[in-house]
Amino acid sequence: MINLPGARPVLNAADFTGLENAIKDAPRPRKRLTELMIKTALEKPGEKMMEAQAAAAQAAAPREWGLKFQRSPQEVLPTADGRWARGIRMALTRLEGLGDSAKAVPTGDMEELECGLVLSSIGYRSLPLDPAVPFDTQRGVIPNSSGRVEGVPGLYCSGWVKRGPTGVIITTMNDSFDTAQSVLEDLQLGVLDVSTSREGFGAVESILHSRGVRPVSFSDWEKIDAAEVARGKAAGKPREKIVDPQEMLRLIGH
Repeated sequence: MINLPGARPVLNAADFTGLENAIKDAPRPRKRLTELMIKTALEKPGEKMMEAQAAAAQAAAPREWGLKFQRSPQEVLPTADGRWARGIRMALTRLEGLGDSAKAVPTGDMEELECGLVLSSIGYRSLPLDPAVPFDTQRGVIPNSSGRVEGVPGLYCSGWVKRGPTGVIITTMNDSFDTAQSVLEDLQLGVLDVSTSREGFGAVESILHSRGVRPVSFSDWEKIDAAEVARGKAAGKPREKIVDPQEMLRLIGH
């Protein structure tokens, strides 16, 4: 996005204060991405990375985008008639700690940002699965080491119940690869008992059917996917996302 044609990044150097130290022990992909943003925020036009011509093109760009860090949303501010959003009030924070253990602590200062659209993208908090499975209620995760559930040999976890609601799709994918690698290592070391065959999804499916629940299969998903693509094509875009679960179920004949 830094080199997005017709747009220029607007990054406030003050928002990146202290981040250099906070990311020293962060995972490599996050560290590299944050370092790139810090460099963009702190570099000045005309320096080595940005030639004068490129700087002039960005300055004349009709659009701009920016990222604000070390803020915690507190309240969506409505217009006078209460029908629309006019802004959002945020608490300014500072980072304490390093790497994944770093925490955002409120400074006591507030800031209001004018806007006409607010999108919530903060993930969800996982819940305990079973009394036999340990759970950290404060962090909303299953205590684990590389996906291996602590105190329960042979049980593994992945996704946000493993690491909390952070990251993007590629983060979750790599996280799953990490857990899968743990399973393979345990198989090779003979830690897992594979002498007894298990039903796998067949057992889960029978339980669901006994409760009157019909699971959505991969072929069912393909029907939903085809419908979304067809609707999108009619509207001149890649797909039209179906957001109503009941409509999805109707499409697959539930």
